[in-house]
Amino acid sequence: MRFSCLLVAAGLGFSAAPEPVRITGFSVFFDAQAKGFPSSAGTVARWNGKLLHVFQKASDAAAGLRPSISESNDDGRTWTEPKPWMTEVFTGDPREFIGLSPFGPTRKGTLLAVGFRTRRAIREGKYKEDVRWRPGEFLIGRMTKGAPKFELKSHESGTFLGEQFPAPGLILAGGRIVVTVWGAARQGENWQAGVLLSDDDGVTWRYRPVGPPVDNSFRDDPEMPVGFNEQTLFELPGGRLISLLRARAKLGRLAESPRDTWYFRAESNDRGETWSKPEATNLAGTGAPSAGITLPDGSLLTASRIPYSRSLYKLADPNAFGLQLARSFDRGKTWSTEHILEKGPDGRLFDNHYNAMNGQFLRLSRADWLYVFGKFRQNTKENVHRTLAVRLAFGKR
Repeated sequence: MRFSCLLVAAGLGFSAAPEPVRITGFSVFFDAQAKGFPSSAGTVARWNGKLLHVFQKASDAAAGLRPSISESNDDGRTWTEPKPWMTEVFTGDPREFIGLSPFGPTRKGTLLAVGFRTRRAIREGKYKEDVRWRPGEFLIGRMTKGAPKFELKSHESGTFLGEQFPAPGLILAGGRIVVTVWGAARQGENWQAGVLLSDDDGVTWRYRPVGPPVDNSFRDDPEMPVGFNEQTLFELPGGRLISLLRARAKLGRLAESPRDTWYFRAESNDRGETWSKPEATNLAGTGAPSAGITLPDGSLLTASRIPYSRSLYKLADPNAFGLQLARSFDRGKTWSTEHILEKGPDGRLFDNHYNAMNGQFLRLSRADWLYVFGKFRQNTKENVHRTLAVRLAFGKR
């Protein structure tokens, strides 16, 4: 299922040698772990001339974790002292997990906070038991231009799904806001993936399914839910949307590498209202951003962890993990490797599947981006949780 970049490009009207995506920098973006603020999961937004970095320790919604924030007035060269973010959301319940991400600004200049709260979070040593059912609230905050703080609204479990795990998606050219969300609708059911749409600047929302729930034959463990969950969204010229969906367990499993899964693809021609049936792509992995890049030439760019398979992609070091930047010239149906990052900016090998956590593309200009992602290295000798950034430029020098 691997394809040559040149063959795919030629078949779709691209030039025989498409403009490259170049890596122009790789560095530590943020590191406050020494001050007690691990940052292996987080989101960045530009607001009022500043970068807002909201972060916490990467986890599968572990009990007791809450977000913190730091700000930068010089594009990340220096940062303010970290502090807890949106403390009005905290209840003090030690069982709860709160995840929140800044998103925007919208076409009207509103900054959103997108996230969730669950009081059935993952407890230490209880992962398999707790991950089966985590009902939670969908949290949405809105801070309009000139407002002193966010107006927060909670959508209780069952409003859209029983489990509600959202992430920032896209703000479309026409102003519609698209947020990804996944979870089980009811206890005992398998996961489904969808989008939440808003046409009134984030005041009201409606759910539309993208990856529907599958039957229990796809489960490895009869007690463990499976299905579609995390997504990466793209907006194409003309308003078409593409979703890359993570497909868990037997749904997307590689026959030759049982620990890995293929991404699936769906598309929408009505700005997210309806979606095609998800179909498997030739891209494998996990740990992707919730929104990818549509490059100026119309091709798509995403980032993903290097899979467990040692033969699927060409690795300079057979022990390497890390990050793959992949590109599609046919609206996400097939993908080819643009770059593989096997080492961090310190030159050390990414030697664990989870060293590169889910990230985010931050646009700097028409042809320049940062890919910001968490570095997670935790074992008997190390406990590292910081944020890295790869700088990308489209086109020739």
